[in-house]
Amino acid sequence: MALADEDASSVPWWHLSCTTCFDALWFCYSPVHQMQQYYRLRVLDNCSDKWSAFVDCLALETKRASKV
Repeated sequence: MALADEDASSVPWWHLSCTTCFDALWFCYSPVHQMQQYYRLRVLDNCSDKWSAFVDCLALETKRASKV
């Protein structure tokens, strides 16, 4: 069975990448998202939660398997 055919929850953590976190961060800074946030909440999104998730993912990706 190919890795792409498997459910995301069944993929081991060491096969996951930070692409989804990066995509979420990239979208967070898009004009579409910022204008949605401003329209709904009257404040621009600073994307701090997306940055935290991306930094945490990178920190996990760069650790040795014995340290995790």
